[in-house]
Amino acid sequence: MRRSRILPAAGALALGGALSGCVAAAIPVIAGGAVLRTGTDGEDARVMVEDVIETPPALAPVPLAEIARDSDTMFAGPAPAPEGASAPAPDALAAPGYAEFLAFAANAATGTAASTGAARPSALLADPASLESERKPCPPGPPVVLLDLDPAGGVLAREPVARPRPALARGLAQLRRAGVAIAWISGQSAAHAGAVREALAASGLDPEGADTLLLMRHPGERKQTRREDLAKSACLVAIAGDEREDFDELYAYLVNPEAALGLELLIGDGWFLVPPLLPSDQRPTP
Repeated sequence: MRRSRILPAAGALALGGALSGCVAAAIPVIAGGAVLRTGTDGEDARVMVEDVIETPPALAPVPLAEIARDSDTMFAGPAPAPEGASAPAPDALAAPGYAEFLAFAANAATGTAASTGAARPSALLADPASLESERKPCPPGPPVVLLDLDPAGGVLAREPVARPRPALARGLAQLRRAGVAIAWISGQSAAHAGAVREALAASGLDPEGADTLLLMRHPGERKQTRREDLAKSACLVAIAGDEREDFDELYAYLVNPEAALGLELLIGDGWFLVPPLLPSDQRPTP
C-alpha cells in the first residue's frame, strides 16, 4: 500500500485534472473530477474466508478508558522483544481510536436506525471518484465492523506473533453479544490464513476463531473488492485502520491529497484511525 497524507487547507479546494485511460482498469470507481494517479495493485494472492460468528461467554462491561489504554498495538511482529529490552511506553503508543470505534459500533447496533429498520449508511463511499463523503446505504442484514490488520505501507507478517489485548478483546466480545459481527482483513495470502487465525486467537481478539477473515484469494485481487463483497450481505457500519487507504483504495491513486479533504468528515463517523497493528518500524511483506 502507498501512504497518502492529508494536508491542511484554509478553505474549499477545487478539484481538477484528468485521468489516464489505464486508471479505470486499476480502480473501477474512477471518473472525471478526481485527481488520481495510475497504478496496479500487485499484491499477493488473496482469499476471503467467512465463518459463522459464535457468541462467547458473557463478560463484564469494559470502561472506554481501559480500551484506549489497551489499544497501543495488537500484533508485535515476527517476535516479542526479549525480557528487559527497552520498549516504548504505553502512553506513547496508546490512542483513543479503538474506544471511539467500539462505541460507534455499539450505537449502530442499538441506535434508532437499527431499531426502526431505517436505512443506515455504510462505511463505504457511494461514489469514491467524486471525493464526496456520501456513503452507500446498508443492505438488509446484521451490522458488521471491519478491522484492517496490515501495517501502513506493508502487509501483515506471514506468522504474526500476538500480544494479549484483554480490554479490546472484551470490547469486541460485547459487540458480538449485541449482534455486531466482527471481520478482519489483510492483503496477506490465504496460504497463511491458519497463522493469522492462531494470532487472533492467542491475542484474545477472536478466541473462538469464529470471526470473518478476509484474505486475498488470487493475484490481482484487491482489499477494496473484499470490503465491497463483505458489504453486500451485511451492514458494514465501521472500519478501523492505521491509514486512510484502509477505508478506500482511492487514497493510493491521489496525486493531490488535498482533493480528498471533504472525506475527513468520515473520520470518527464510520472511519476510525487506530494505532498501527504492527510496530511502525516494521514493514513485513508476503
